Amino acid sequence: MSALPPVIATIVSSALSSSQPQPIGIGDLEAAINRARLAQPASGVEAVLAREVAVLGSLYGRLIWERRTSVAWDELSDGERVALRLWLATPAGRA
Repeated sequence: MSALPPVIATIVSSALSSSQPQPIGIGDLEAAINRARLAQPASGVEAVLAREVAVLGSLYGRLIWERRTSVAWDELSDGERVALRLWLATPAGRA
C-alpha cells in the first residue's frame, strides 16, 4: 500500500486527532456533498460514488432519518470526519 500524499496525510491526521467546537449543520453537509460530487463524479456503468461522497451521503441520510439539523464532531466516525475535513469550506476544511 502506498503512502498518502503529504497534504492528504495532514488532513487525515488533523481530522482524527482534533475536536471541533461547532456542530456541522445540514446545510454545510449538503454543500460538502455537492463539492465532493463535483470534484469526484460517479463513475462506471453502475455510477459508483466516490468513497467520500458515499460516506457524506450516508451521514446526510442518517440526519434526515433522525430528523436532525446538525451533528457534533464527536458523534462522527473517523471516515465521516476525514470526508468532512476534505470537503467543508471552512477553516477546519478546504477553503
